[in-house]
Amino acid sequence: MRLRHAQFFGRFERRCDVAGFSLARLHATTPAHHVLPHEHEDGHFILVLAGRYRSSARGAEESLGPGALLWNPPGTHHQDCFSSASGRFLSLSLPARQAQELGLGDGGARRLHGLTERLGHALVQHAEALDLGGLLDTETQCLRLCALTAGECAPEIEVQRAPPWLRRCMERLVDESEQALRLGDLAREAGVHPVSLARAFRRHYGLSPGQLQRRSQLNRAAALLRQGEAVGQVALACGFADQSHFTRLFRAEYRITPARWQAGLKTF
Repeated sequence: MRLRHAQFFGRFERRCDVAGFSLARLHATTPAHHVLPHEHEDGHFILVLAGRYRSSARGAEESLGPGALLWNPPGTHHQDCFSSASGRFLSLSLPARQAQELGLGDGGARRLHGLTERLGHALVQHAEALDLGGLLDTETQCLRLCALTAGECAPEIEVQRAPPWLRRCMERLVDESEQALRLGDLAREAGVHPVSLARAFRRHYGLSPGQLQRRSQLNRAAALLRQGEAVGQVALACGFADQSHFTRLFRAEYRITPARWQAGLKTF
């Protein structure tokens, strides 16, 4: 059984996406005996928030309690689950290519300690960070967590960041997510060729400018839905063509309709 990007056995409480990372808080809803052996197409960190987490991944401890942080590389075969339905966890997912570029593609699963574990704890609140400043801070924390896990830098060394012109493009796409994307205009303002802009986005953020903007649109839409806004009003406010267009894209990303998300029924 192979799970797609950011897909887990559980109900999502919160989720935000930025720069190729998908950060979420989940409640374990699948009984342990119903969890089949599986693997994920992406790599992910698991921070146990409540309950006992049992891992069968090579290199991991068999049982982890609240506060424990685990890294599973892309393609890790396991049957990880919680021993009871009271389990809650934080997940941080990143595509296989991005994991490889950050030095996290090789090796088995591993329990993380020290500063890396504390950094994971600091990310718990970031699953609600849907404004521009919050997303940028989340991106920085995610990059630091990956760098520390890969052992490629010390805590006091600044993680290599995207060039200023590229970050300005990213900030504009997130801040103006409801506006139509014109890659040529964005590239011209940055002083680069559109192809160079697209390549730089994929190299630094693991996704295209259009994908980043769409993720930002959907993040904003999910926040409005949680506030009780009607689905049609959310679609209009976030720049989607119509409600059916919004529903189709939301379901493709979150694998559930906006109405069911709003009702708190997000399960796999």
